[in-house]
Amino acid sequence: MNLMLLLLLLGLLQTAPATQPAPDPFTPLEIYNGTWNVKAEHPLGEDKPGAKPGGTPDRLLSQCHHFTQYFTCEQTVNGKTLSLIVYTAGASPGKLHTRFIVPDGQAGARGDLTLDGNHWTYLDKPPAGLKGNWSRTENYILDHDHIRFEEYESPDEGKTWTKTNNGTEERTAP
Repeated sequence: MNLMLLLLLLGLLQTAPATQPAPDPFTPLEIYNGTWNVKAEHPLGEDKPGAKPGGTPDRLLSQCHHFTQYFTCEQTVNGKTLSLIVYTAGASPGKLHTRFIVPDGQAGARGDLTLDGNHWTYLDKPPAGLKGNWSRTENYILDHDHIRFEEYESPDEGKTWTKTNNGTEERTAP
């Protein structure tokens, strides 16, 4: 009788569906790690004295680290550290939260990132109770070394959007 019970249990174990671990929500973000040439159609600050002329690529060094509950990328543009982006997992697959922290410790409001295949959408809103424009960045991951981006702004809480910039990022080093 014990042998029969043992065989029955072994049979059940062999036919029981294996549980797969949940996919790591941060794995896709590893693409950002590396050095990139960023060519924007309308570079920020292009109209300021000493600014780089339009069409001159910026050098972006993105140093990313994957922790247990966080994924971070320190971003340095043309040798100047501008921000640390902290990513946390959202409530469902393909949904993440973001927060930008600048070198003096100031942090922006929580943003949202939606990953939909090779189309990634960042959405940033002013903190609750404050007025201001919303911003949206659409990243199109073309391949491991090329990203196309489009930036938008909305003065009316996302009802209408105006494109403010677009361009490309090309990896120059891992």
